[in-house]
Amino acid sequence: MVKPQHLLAATGITAAAIIAFFIFFQSDTAKIKKCFSTLSAQAEKSGDEHDLAAAVTARKIESLFAETVRIEIPSYDIDQTLPHSEISSHVLYARSQYRDISLKFYDFQIEFPEEGAARVTLTGILKATTRAGERVEETHEAECELKKVEDTWLLTGVKGVDVLEK
Repeated sequence: MVKPQHLLAATGITAAAIIAFFIFFQSDTAKIKKCFSTLSAQAEKSGDEHDLAAAVTARKIESLFAETVRIEIPSYDIDQTLPHSEISSHVLYARSQYRDISLKFYDFQIEFPEEGAARVTLTGILKATTRAGERVEETHEAECELKKVEDTWLLTGVKGVDVLEK
């Protein structure tokens, strides 16, 4: 005969195991979306920030990139490959041009062409205010390449996609 205490304990353990599974196990798709969510959160800026805080933020953003990253944005005539060591300086410079920044990503289409590699097509919306007080609102389609390094997805390429406007 099964005692009610044993049944209650077994149910509690099962529920805890299911909850732990969903908290600690993330699919590769969820990990990739989290990478972009982290990038979005770290890109945020509102008002002036101390140089030390800006450097810490730049380092956090740098940690999302692989040893080298290829950036191609035809609409801005950018086509370069950056080593990991130069990413934070580019981030610092770009963020210093604005008083406030908001960067959001939408419409994720994630493909896994091979083991340990991902291609993500997404829409990025940038809203910012320049140091001169001008509002900037841009929407871009991008194709990003990522590779999996020790269970972490890192960006290896970002390519701007030209979209025809109506």
